[in-house]
Amino acid sequence: MTKDSSKIFVVDRREGKIVVLVDDDGNTTEVEAASLPPRCRREGTVLRVPIGARSVPLWSKAVSDPAEKKRRLADATARLAKLKRKDPGGDVTL
Repeated sequence: MTKDSSKIFVVDRREGKIVVLVDDDGNTTEVEAASLPPRCRREGTVLRVPIGARSVPLWSKAVSDPAEKKRRLADATARLAKLKRKDPGGDVTL
């Protein structure tokens, strides 16, 4: 990765003083809440995290990306609506 690159993470949950983040590949990362800016600790927040030397995330420089969150929510809503249209309804027979 280049020096000015960044990576997207989503805050999955808080576990005490730990924030559990999920990247786009589904990998989870546990980060101390204090190492993230206060606005980047809330569940569901989409973060853009700069990547520094040796591909190390710079957690203290993470920023919330509300436009990316809105895009992801719209995509998920559209996928769910598509699935609902295909659902015949009723009970599942095994």
